[in-house]
Amino acid sequence: MRKQLMLEERPCNDCLVHLCCDACALCQEYRELKHRGFDMAIGWQGNLERQNGGATMIASAPPIEQGMNR
Repeated sequence: MRKQLMLEERPCNDCLVHLCCDACALCQEYRELKHRGFDMAIGWQGNLERQNGGATMIASAPPIEQGMNR
């Protein structure tokens, strides 16, 4: 989410925030999405459709990174 929304990594790294207080991290993510206009009641797909003017988006899998080759 940080990468998608170009958020600063502060006050400490994400791993530490989620490890020490997972509930706090989830609350921060919820508030950030709500602040940016997302409607949690309609879900992720509903928000994508709303942002694209009602056009249904077909979710595709992320590209597969190739491992080590010899």
